[in-house]
Amino acid sequence: MSRKTVLAGAAALLVATGAAAWWLGSNLPQTGGDELSALPGDGLVTFARIQTEMNRAAAGRTALADDPNADPLEAVARALREFLSGNTVKAANLLDDVETEIENRVPTDDQVAADPLLAEKEEWLVSYFELLPEPPSGKGIKADAYVFNRLAVTLRKVDAILLAETLPTLKGYDLVARKAEPEPSVFGGMVLRFPCRLVASHRALLEETSRLMGPLAVAPTDCPTPKGRESDFNLLERIARDPATALLGVVDGSAPLPRDLRTSLMTAAAKGGANDIARALSAGADPQRADARGRTALHYLLGNSAISGHDRGQAIKQLF
Repeated sequence: MSRKTVLAGAAALLVATGAAAWWLGSNLPQTGGDELSALPGDGLVTFARIQTEMNRAAAGRTALADDPNADPLEAVARALREFLSGNTVKAANLLDDVETEIENRVPTDDQVAADPLLAEKEEWLVSYFELLPEPPSGKGIKADAYVFNRLAVTLRKVDAILLAETLPTLKGYDLVARKAEPEPSVFGGMVLRFPCRLVASHRALLEETSRLMGPLAVAPTDCPTPKGRESDFNLLERIARDPATALLGVVDGSAPLPRDLRTSLMTAAAKGGANDIARALSAGADPQRADARGRTALHYLLGNSAISGHDRGQAIKQLF
């Protein structure tokens, strides 16, 4: 190979590397602010966007801005928004679209035959989906109960798909318990949850859904609760109605993710003081924004021992 050929190849490699660096630099999500642009193929970003949109819907906030790169699975959050607006038919139609997308994301037998490496993913997802209950339907079942139960089941399918596309390996990860064995995983406990606020307005439906899902519910809402009390609906309702009082003694001990997509408000809530939180909120930070595990700034605050007493109660009210 001539020296001229080597130099030409090196130049081409530098150009390609520079182009790749430019693409990555312009397409990686910004993790310091509330904006969380969709990034095709990034399950953590999609997970955070879905939980954020559900939180915003429950809080009566406007929807996230349309994003041409949004994962079609994000329609599950729009289904919740339509449900909360009383549009059960539109919510059901959106869930139909999500179900179609889910089917397209599960490897088919033909795809597995062409690529045997997909066999594990197919078995992992299909075996889990077979455990999920069929929402009751037919005579005597109200439309809102049917759609809400469908939402719960679909959320489990959606987060299972996202986990299958995000986990470095599927081996040892129990989808039912959402934990890895024998070694713990940073992805343990990752489930999309109904916003805590809904316990105050839709407790009966949440309890019905929790009974329907059984252990597959994992945690029915994102209310920050002590371990083992995720389905204590009396506690959940107290949190939803009076978070400043109910959460004063609660500590959140979730382990961090490698890329948790946290915002400056979350950082202030986790490590700062009451003034830091107030400044972030005054600057327009969104307390409903979720990270890659579905946690909001409120969850981060509960692990911050630097804020106590009256300041802690006020911060909880501001971040709920």
